[in-house]
Amino acid sequence: MSMVAEPEARVAVSLTPLALEADSRAFRIARSLAEAGFRSIVVEGVASARHFWDDAIEVRSLGRPRPAQGPPAPRLGRGHRLVSALREGRAGGLGEALLYAGFRGDDWWRQVYQLRRQLPAASLYYLHSFEFYRALAPQAARLGAPVIYDAHDFYRGIEPPAAQRSFDRNRLRPFLDRLENRALAEAAAIVTVSDGVAGLIEEACGRRPVVIRNCHDGRHDRMPEVDLRAALGLSADHRLCVVVGNHKPGMAVEAAIAALGNLPERFHLAFLGRGYEAIAAAHRQGPVAGRLHVGHVVAPNEVVPAIRSADLGLVLYEPYSENYRYALPNGFFQVVAAGLPLVRGHLPEIEAAIGGAIVGECLMRLDPPQLARAIVRCVADSRVLRTETARLAHGLRWESEARRLLRLADTVLARAASSRVMQPVPSAGERPVTSGPGERG
Repeated sequence: MSMVAEPEARVAVSLTPLALEADSRAFRIARSLAEAGFRSIVVEGVASARHFWDDAIEVRSLGRPRPAQGPPAPRLGRGHRLVSALREGRAGGLGEALLYAGFRGDDWWRQVYQLRRQLPAASLYYLHSFEFYRALAPQAARLGAPVIYDAHDFYRGIEPPAAQRSFDRNRLRPFLDRLENRALAEAAAIVTVSDGVAGLIEEACGRRPVVIRNCHDGRHDRMPEVDLRAALGLSADHRLCVVVGNHKPGMAVEAAIAALGNLPERFHLAFLGRGYEAIAAAHRQGPVAGRLHVGHVVAPNEVVPAIRSADLGLVLYEPYSENYRYALPNGFFQVVAAGLPLVRGHLPEIEAAIGGAIVGECLMRLDPPQLARAIVRCVADSRVLRTETARLAHGLRWESEARRLLRLADTVLARAASSRVMQPVPSAGERPVTSGPGERG
């Protein structure tokens, strides 16, 4: 590991495996740490394609930028088909062992070696990826800097075991669980996004995370050059339904597209986020092709202004797995912050956050006919529902979550300072003994 300088008194380094433009939670947290007086540095795993942040935070990148928008990726060739076959176990245990060896080499290069070369010294590390902990732990121990681990999901519960490929179930998931177990055991504090996910993590590791929800911070919003309605060329007579967030397996995307087919021609459905291109391609020749819109991505602080002119927000998460049963995603808070009526599936954390406010419709099942009828009703009642959503948004603001974050940061820093004071001073000629996380991985 390269030599690093001692940090200033209050330096907070946030680490995310994503581009910062794709991780609005990491952006909000880094910005709040800066507002509390930290020199706030973000290390992003992929370089953001756009510089949307201000001078309050510093951003350093481990990887090259990926285009924010563009044509669908080309079809992957023979190498991809071979990897897929090995992941599905078609070559047996030997094939899985070879794939695992290749994966471990790539993983070490991306998650450990590259980060070690560029990891800044800090008085506090805020970790958005347990994979980075191996590179971070030795330096944090040497500096006496506490690590806060933020689990955005209950990762081992995202995919039900029956839905996992053979390699993932036998090799990949156990390896990732071991990595996360270390971060869960050794971090000064654990944070997550909802009470339900906190309960799952507590069952897995015996420690209860602090809950910091993904509430929207409107203080740093910036209007994009054109909002989503204008970017799509829609008039005031069109009805625009929007889904906010990157595609994930627990989302009822196909049900929403089928529901669009049951709606009048003036209704359009747009996905603001990444990962929907393959789904849209499957409907390119279908009856809703001209009314289905994907590939639109804006900076985190442009999302709410971009969707404010839409007519309705959809939150499409279903209880697909343990993790998604307790989902409380960014997209929910952003739709609420935009003041849109909300149609969603029944998930306990979302309903608890809404608290009985009449902001739209909650469906026990996100099947196409029910979705279509709920959309029509909510658009018709839009004026009343927008008033209720605006009232709810006033109570779901990032400021209260930021106060909890900063109290936690102060607590772990005070605990680390106390621990350093209590360490014995070595005698003359005696080398100090340091303890800390090892190099397991």
